[in-house]
Amino acid sequence: MARTSFVHVFETAAPARDGSTPSRPGPSTSGIDLVFTQMMATVTPAAAHSVPSGSVVRAAAPSGVELASALDGAAPGVDLVEVLGSLVPADLHDAALVEAIAGWERIASWAAAQQARLIVELGRRREIGRLGEYVADEVALRLSTTRAVAERKVGLATCLDAMPEVHDALRSGEIDVRKAVALVDATEHLPIEEARRAAVLVLPDARDLTVPQLRARLRRLDLTRDVGAARRREARAVDQRHVTLSPAPDSMAWINAYLPAVDAMRVFTALDALAGTAAADDRRGIDARRADALSDTFARILDGGQAPGGGALVTRHRRRPHLHVTAAATTLLGLDEAPAELAGYGPIPAATARALAADATWRRIFTDPATGQLTGIGPRAYRAGADLTATVIARDVTCTFPGCRTPSFRCDLDHVEPFDPDSPGEHQTTCDNLHALCRHHHRLKTHGGWTVTRQPSTGATDWTAPTGHRYRRPTIPADGTPPRQPGIGGEPPGSGFVRNDTERPPPF
Repeated sequence: MARTSFVHVFETAAPARDGSTPSRPGPSTSGIDLVFTQMMATVTPAAAHSVPSGSVVRAAAPSGVELASALDGAAPGVDLVEVLGSLVPADLHDAALVEAIAGWERIASWAAAQQARLIVELGRRREIGRLGEYVADEVALRLSTTRAVAERKVGLATCLDAMPEVHDALRSGEIDVRKAVALVDATEHLPIEEARRAAVLVLPDARDLTVPQLRARLRRLDLTRDVGAARRREARAVDQRHVTLSPAPDSMAWINAYLPAVDAMRVFTALDALAGTAAADDRRGIDARRADALSDTFARILDGGQAPGGGALVTRHRRRPHLHVTAAATTLLGLDEAPAELAGYGPIPAATARALAADATWRRIFTDPATGQLTGIGPRAYRAGADLTATVIARDVTCTFPGCRTPSFRCDLDHVEPFDPDSPGEHQTTCDNLHALCRHHHRLKTHGGWTVTRQPSTGATDWTAPTGHRYRRPTIPADGTPPRQPGIGGEPPGSGFVRNDTERPPPF
């Protein structure tokens, strides 16, 4: 039987940038064949049978416009990934180049929808007891991202599972992740069936709307549907007010406050008034004066130890709120410029640390010169329990769950090996058996099916997830220099996978 092979020859509408004719190494991939099936149809079966055996029929090369049209109509999935991955950007007509960009955007949406489906399945497997509370922690560690980012992924996946129309639109590439988030956020206060109906009403136009336009459309729809919707949204938003700290480059940071509009304007108006009291020769700009007024207000609160309404500030571990800076003695003496560590932020320049040290209470700590690990702490007029607490806080710097940056002085002190009330307490409440854990990760260790061991020689803690994935939190040297220890078995953190036969969640 005569056998004819079809080879697509690709030509661009314009020559390559160097003026030569672009060439391609061999025939197209199967993915390209999929996209251009419609073009193959121009070679009729009769024409194909008339070709001698072994001959090659060369189909007409698609023009830039035809390629762009083919890409525009291609559904996202593995085949489109293959097609787009085989294209050479420099060879593409402008129209095809734009459609290839759009094609990758649809692939990103499709991938996000597939990931959401898997997150939902992981959540279903963790719904027993309190395990579902810690799905975000598993996702965060495996993706090497923050718990906040992972929580947003888990939250979106859960909502998409309840709103299949939005999930399908994301999977098909009709909307991107930001639009899916907008649809979920704008309808989360509604009963699920009403939320789905609202989404269905706007989805046909969502592809051609920007995210702000989509949010405005949803708000308008909600106000039309129910005059009380705005009031309910406001009440829900007020419950979510919060303040966050985000490190920025150059020893700077962002303070982000999510407040009711009236309160936000009250704060800004007060800062504006304080900034306006500057002397005539003050060379600071108005923005800098507002920022200084904000920081000065809270510096006075910490210095005085009194809350604005009266009464002392709440203490932690029997100590009043304070800044915690760790620096090498050689740095404080001006013998070197090694960075110091500001708890809750990260590394700061040596000069900044020396300026803080000039008006601070010092605590001497002793470290291993080879590893930087804390080995002791200078005496203070604290009772023994307080000295142990201070030692652990100084040693751990932050919560000892991998990736968590909560300062150790805001953490609980937890027993690595669970406390046994039937054994002598003095042999359990020791520096080697205590570590700092924020309240969330303290609960995760107790109720989430995770296990942890501490390496006495290095101070690192090794965490094992319910899946058997293992993650290492290296010790942070007391002088604040970055840890350099590898993951378990010499592999990067998070790469280890072992069988976990420990199912009993340990108590506090």
